[in-house]
Amino acid sequence: MLRLNLSSKIALLTAILLVSLGTIMLVTFSVLSERQIKSTIEADAKTAGNQLSLYLVERSADLKKRTQYAATGVPRIEMLIYQGDRTTVEKEVPWLVKQFSVDAFQILNANGAVLGQSAEMAKLGNYPSIQAKQALTTDTDCTSVIQAGSSIYLISSVPVRSGTFLRGVISLLEKLGPEQAKTLARQSGYELGFTVGGRLVASSLDIPFNLPSRNGVPLELTLGDKAFAEIADALPGAESSQQLGFVVLRPTLAIGRPYALARDAFVTVLAFSLILSIGGGIAFGRGIAKPISTLADAARVIQSGQWPEQFDVLRRDEIGVLQGSFNDMVLASKSAQDRLLAMIDLDPLTELLNHRSFRERLSQEARRTEASQALMSVALIDVDEFGAYNNSKGRIAGDKALRQVANLICECVPEFSVVSRYAGDQFTALLPHTDTESLQAIMNYVRVRLQQAGCPVTISVGCSEFPKNSSREDGLILAAELALERAKQLGRNRVCLFDAVPGADKATDPFLLYQSLENGSFATIQALAAAVDAKDNYTNGHSERVARYASELSTAVGDPPDMVDRIFRCGTLHDVGKIGVPDAILKKPGKLDPDEQRIMETHPVLGELIAGKVPQLADLLPGVRSHHERWDGRGYPDRLAGERIPYIARVLAVADSYDAMTSDRPYRKGLSADFALAEIERAAGSQFDPKMAEAFVRLCRVREGLLN
Repeated sequence: MLRLNLSSKIALLTAILLVSLGTIMLVTFSVLSERQIKSTIEADAKTAGNQLSLYLVERSADLKKRTQYAATGVPRIEMLIYQGDRTTVEKEVPWLVKQFSVDAFQILNANGAVLGQSAEMAKLGNYPSIQAKQALTTDTDCTSVIQAGSSIYLISSVPVRSGTFLRGVISLLEKLGPEQAKTLARQSGYELGFTVGGRLVASSLDIPFNLPSRNGVPLELTLGDKAFAEIADALPGAESSQQLGFVVLRPTLAIGRPYALARDAFVTVLAFSLILSIGGGIAFGRGIAKPISTLADAARVIQSGQWPEQFDVLRRDEIGVLQGSFNDMVLASKSAQDRLLAMIDLDPLTELLNHRSFRERLSQEARRTEASQALMSVALIDVDEFGAYNNSKGRIAGDKALRQVANLICECVPEFSVVSRYAGDQFTALLPHTDTESLQAIMNYVRVRLQQAGCPVTISVGCSEFPKNSSREDGLILAAELALERAKQLGRNRVCLFDAVPGADKATDPFLLYQSLENGSFATIQALAAAVDAKDNYTNGHSERVARYASELSTAVGDPPDMVDRIFRCGTLHDVGKIGVPDAILKKPGKLDPDEQRIMETHPVLGELIAGKVPQLADLLPGVRSHHERWDGRGYPDRLAGERIPYIARVLAVADSYDAMTSDRPYRKGLSADFALAEIERAAGSQFDPKMAEAFVRLCRVREGLLN
């Protein structure tokens, strides 16, 4: 994009104003010229029309005399009509045409029948006969201008009498063609043409006869040189219904040349003025804008990330004041930038690296570790129940505790470690060339030091290793989060490795699970649910059936379509956390012991953690986490009661329990639908939302035998 300095802009503005004014004047001049040209053409057309009218009157009178002479002064014609022999008349027609110097000849008898006519007359159809019959009927002479085919003719019809008896009618026709147009052009001094229905049919110039014209509007014609045409309304003596007209042709050089010369002179003056204005504008702009341009150049230097040199302030006017102020601003900004650069990568409270800086260092170390085929470990450190401590003791005490935790972490880890404040109450430690077992020992040492130092808070830690637990940065952090969640499930104030997470093994890459969920599409949800169901052959298809039962219940209670769709998607995904439950627990044929039951009860929280990594699934998280809550508050994981349980989870709870009861298990056969519905009725108000339980039972009773 073209960038102009201030002096160039001044010159350009001057030029634009001059060009705009000149353009307006030129357009005005052109409009007035066009009007004057049209007025000249109209005057020419009027003059030519008057002369054409006189010409047609003269030609009509001459044709009428010849016709009268043929009707009364040639006994041979009277004899032919009297005999009434068509064959004899037809033989005489060529002689008659030549004798009277006309283009067409016709004789009708007293009954209006054609006794004889020339070949040209035969091509014209009924047009001439109509006027001849009119003369026969009225017994009067008739002369007019007519259209016959695509041509224009003068026609004269005169009755033939023998004494008092009317014997017939003689008609002579003379064509108005190029010759007549040329004759008239010589007399008037204008080039002329004849039109039929707005189309040019004959002209004094050699132009195509099929050229269209427009009545009342100048038409530009290209005839080697250009010419303007003005169409008259009608030919003199012609009926308006026949649409016969004439056109006046004038060369443009004869009409528009004076205006063209004036326009060219004006454009020349305008161009010369434009050159002068640009030159003057540049000279004026340089004197005014050069100091400002230097300021703009300095601003661009700042924009590029550099600092400009100081101005030598030599002027005492406003520009000098501006230069001095700019110098002060640059010095202040440079000093502030130096301070900000020192703070941008650090957390102001703990003076550790912040979240952004840690992710950059993690990316760098991951690339370096992968290239060297070494290993690297990450610890995600969470201050246990810090929100409650901060609320009860106040922010000052909370900040003091965070600083104490940060300082002890830095004291205990090796010097090459990268420690950061990852979130409000979370820290991270990145240790290159360190496995998770060594990292676990270091983090346990940090826990002990916190106790010895009398720190009022404890920490839970999750550890993961690159590339053992994940080959991707996001996967490494997710593995550490899963391990941290496991540490919290086991009672907090402990360190867990990702290897200790139920269901984790060498083939489990948390990033792959995250990636499979990332687009949040329904097909992805179904595929993940199928993978979960496949872990237990006895519950294969469980997620799909729960989704179907729950969406049917949602529809039955009158939920809007978007809620029905959300419940269906959540039903498909509700057991995703079971991907972290060991197969031995999932497939155990008998009742689970307390430890196994605690592990099983972690799957809603684990499912929420997994799905929570994907923004598109945020609306499903309440159902994933709370579908095992009970109406009486004795469910898990949060022991919610009544309407504190999310609506979507209350719908899923009924559908999930119904499918669990009616599905086959290793230790029992699936229960009947009637028995399962009776159990749901019995548990309404204790395990289930009474309204949902009642609606589901009613739905199934209506469709009894259809739900299996």
